[in-house]
Amino acid sequence: MKLAPMNYHYMRYPLRKFLDKVADSPFDSIDLYCSAPQMNIFNYTLGTLLELDKDIRSRGLSVMIMTPENCVYPVNFCTQDESTRQNSLRYYQRAIDTAEFLGCSKVQISTGFGYFDASRKEAWNLCRDSLEKLAAYCERKKITLLLEELKVTTSNVLNTSSDLKKMIDEIKSDAIVGMVDLDQMTYAEETIDDYFNNLGKNLQHVHFNDRGHTVPGDSDFPMKQYYEDLIRNRYDGTVSFEICDRRYYLDPDKAIDDCIKWFRDNTKELG
Repeated sequence: MKLAPMNYHYMRYPLRKFLDKVADSPFDSIDLYCSAPQMNIFNYTLGTLLELDKDIRSRGLSVMIMTPENCVYPVNFCTQDESTRQNSLRYYQRAIDTAEFLGCSKVQISTGFGYFDASRKEAWNLCRDSLEKLAAYCERKKITLLLEELKVTTSNVLNTSSDLKKMIDEIKSDAIVGMVDLDQMTYAEETIDDYFNNLGKNLQHVHFNDRGHTVPGDSDFPMKQYYEDLIRNRYDGTVSFEICDRRYYLDPDKAIDDCIKWFRDNTKELG
């Protein structure tokens, strides 16, 4: 597997602190979470982008995945409000352009939502239309979108691995594939096998985190079993650590150290 930390839990620090930590770790690539004040996809200068590229490359790192902020107002490409939907498409277009410049071939994208008191089919169709447009753009740019479902409390469009399969099958583009977030998966009472059964070769990324998007081993998920399930299904793709719980803001470096320790104690991935 190709492992990479994400900088979500470094939100309260300059991005260089995260890059320095990764450069001094066994990892050689990152999952670049893009949000202000570090990297604001809505509005950054050309100088900011050039400086970021320099900061990454000068440390011998590369961007394995790019994760623009997906789940925050006002990003929603499934909404019945057409102005918000079109602005969201422009946001993801800019994210795709940014990834291309940084030499990153994968961009993570989470489903949006429709009005909860309206027809799910209507939101589904808007979701498909948006993703078809983004897929067409990605095909030109040679970028792959990693599509993630969300919990029923967040989205009424994509909530399970079978939802991902149905949407990907309807779009019919090699630029759209699926991924699994272990927190979303367990909330939906699904398994690793469900994702492989539904997505097969289209399962191309994993968020490997414990319950509540915590460090592996910090909560109650059977993380070693999840890892062994991935191995049993011969998964050899990309894996990143989406560590979102605010407890890690106080000592983000330790969270990366703890991820490394978990993998060294439980796998052979890091030697």
